[in-house]
Amino acid sequence: MTSKKIKGSFDLSYIRNDFRGGLVAFLVAVPLCLGIALASGAPLFSGIIAGIVGGLVVGALSGSALSIAGPAAGLTVIVLNSIEKLGQFDIFLLAVAIAGVMQVILGFIRAGSVGHFFPSAVIKGMLAAIGLTLILKQIPHAVGYDADAEGEFEFLQRDGENTLSEIVRAFSNPNTTAIIIALVAAAIMLLWDRPAVKKNAWLGTLPGPLVVVVFGIVMNEIFRLINPAMALGGNHLVQLPRASEVGGFLNLFTLPDFSQFVNPQVYISAATIAMVASLETLLNVEATDKLDPLKRNSPPNRELKAQGVGNMVSGLIGGLPVTSVIIRSSVSIMAGSVTKMAAIIHGVLLVVCVLLIPGLLNKIPLASLAAILILTGYKLAKIKLFKDMYRQGFTQFLPFVVTIIAILFTDLLIGIGIGLVVGIFFILRENYRTSHGFQRESHQGGELIRINLNEHVSFLNKGAIIKILENLPENTTVEIDGTHSQFIDHDILELIQDFRDTARRRNIRMNFLRKGEEELLTPPAEATQPTGRSQQTQFEEYNRLFVNNRKWVEERLHADPNYFNNMAMGQSPKFLMIGCSDSRVPVSEITGTAPGEVFVHRNVANMVVSTDLNLLSVLQYAVEVLKVEHVIVCGHYGCGGVKAAMQDKDLGLINKWLRNIKDVIRLHRSELNEIGNEDQRFKRLVELNVIEQVYNLHKTSIIQKAYQRDASIHVHGWVYDIREGLIKDLKVDVQKTFEEYGEIYRYFIAPGKEPKKEVVKKIVLTVPEGGESEYNDKLRR
Repeated sequence: MTSKKIKGSFDLSYIRNDFRGGLVAFLVAVPLCLGIALASGAPLFSGIIAGIVGGLVVGALSGSALSIAGPAAGLTVIVLNSIEKLGQFDIFLLAVAIAGVMQVILGFIRAGSVGHFFPSAVIKGMLAAIGLTLILKQIPHAVGYDADAEGEFEFLQRDGENTLSEIVRAFSNPNTTAIIIALVAAAIMLLWDRPAVKKNAWLGTLPGPLVVVVFGIVMNEIFRLINPAMALGGNHLVQLPRASEVGGFLNLFTLPDFSQFVNPQVYISAATIAMVASLETLLNVEATDKLDPLKRNSPPNRELKAQGVGNMVSGLIGGLPVTSVIIRSSVSIMAGSVTKMAAIIHGVLLVVCVLLIPGLLNKIPLASLAAILILTGYKLAKIKLFKDMYRQGFTQFLPFVVTIIAILFTDLLIGIGIGLVVGIFFILRENYRTSHGFQRESHQGGELIRINLNEHVSFLNKGAIIKILENLPENTTVEIDGTHSQFIDHDILELIQDFRDTARRRNIRMNFLRKGEEELLTPPAEATQPTGRSQQTQFEEYNRLFVNNRKWVEERLHADPNYFNNMAMGQSPKFLMIGCSDSRVPVSEITGTAPGEVFVHRNVANMVVSTDLNLLSVLQYAVEVLKVEHVIVCGHYGCGGVKAAMQDKDLGLINKWLRNIKDVIRLHRSELNEIGNEDQRFKRLVELNVIEQVYNLHKTSIIQKAYQRDASIHVHGWVYDIREGLIKDLKVDVQKTFEEYGEIYRYFIAPGKEPKKEVVKKIVLTVPEGGESEYNDKLRR
């Protein structure tokens, strides 16, 4: 499913997945809509209206693929206070409609970009906190204690209880029937997550939550027949308002009181609703995108416009304010929804079922729905999430945990605010630390200290820069390089200017570079400077390495924000390459491999020397610890070390190393002497040198031990052609050589444990005219 491209917003290719997701969201939405309306002091049906509008209107206009809107628990206190201040519910509806207009305006002025500034750790903490809150708030309903309405998520409840005391009270007043229904429901949900059920042709088409609801209704009716006293009723069941006819249904809708259009309190309430609803929407949409298996990004400004239109419609027909709701969005995602059709289907089901079968809906036990929500909460707050955040370090884990604790013991928005403060603290601390780079270099004429300002230097970096300037040693040359800074705050510029007098008194020569211009601020006559080329010229190429590094880091983080965290978790390469030190042979580029895929050792002429402890240490670590599967000796045509060995010049210390190549020349002297062309003899010696190094690898006890324990290890000899960019496999036949000399070099090989003979498949590629580039790519793969 994930490999198929999603065609568009209303793609019907996934209608089966979206129907499952919409159905489950509908089942969860009914009691939540009613509970939020009850907690808000509003008519019960106003919650249902908000759910319908959230599904049909917002669902159709939203750019989010998986977010589902409806009445929000985070607005219950605001709604309750607004109704009390305005005096009547119909006046409050006018405030809701005006709030929708404000949200549309916020969308057009691109205020939705605020959603991008919430740290990922805070968003993940919010998801985990919602999961834990679901579990804690649904436990009382699962044991049959339904005194507190569905949809209330604040820690401190209006009835004087809190989340924890409510659980204690619930276990003091359990209901056996509710507990039985909840346990059966949980068992069904767990069973429906098993692969055997998912793959079943018939059972796999049925959503687990639907089966849970049906079983809950049937079990309660059976209890009613066997022992009516055991049957659940009253507030233990969904309590949906019923209309006996169409006219009665229409009477459930309420129009706003437009006569209060000039009432200032209406606009105060509207502004409060617009701000809080917009913030909650942006948070929930961001969290929904985190849950999306396809990792799509929702356009925040379009979402604000869609929510604004939704609130306009909801206010005009008698509904509560709507926002994106993470609970129904998450259950829909876990049921398999793929596109926004799930949200629309959820809205359609609300309309149809509320109009046609309210009596059947009112038979659904809250204990069944509690089991669904408890398991949903567990999936949002899995232990694996906590472990992953812990591995990312203290700066990620602490905001994550603080957000969870704050939400659990306050409410969603206050908890997010507290988590955001902690996250911003770490951001500011990191910004304080990384305002500049510091380099200290010694020259013949004196000492140069280079301070490289980052791309954005604000007043927040003032403290760090003051500290480094105050600690500069006397009698030095200091260069403050701001040529790469896109913005330098006026406070920083003023600080550098003020340092001029201090620098002169301490005999510090300071250069301040900006936008390619050099401003000499303090030129003491006695100050010394390096001789020869200018300092900027001397280190231009050197500093370019750091610039390139920063660009590379930015590119990697843009492609994958967790790239370096993943790299830091360890390496598991499949290849060890023993190559030449030549700078023209970049391993990753010529093989198309990424960091972490090839373990590399380099020396002059890619030698395997039995006394080289450096190479042997690398080989042992690669074979015995990293468990590489392929060891490759890679030489290259044009190798300077091989060329030097062919000559009779005294090159000093390196003669001792090149003597090993001269041994290769001695072993193959006859073959090499038959080659008249100097260049061809040079190329052949490069190949023979690689072959001999492959033999030398097989002579080591490390490789022989690997064969003895049946390790999956293969040794290869390659030559890289610098002129063509192609790699040539020499297909070294070690078996043939060791049949004759194996007993001489054998250390630990047990009988029957001969070196493995490589099986090489011949690949024939037809190269069309002008297709060399494509040929190179194929050969590399």
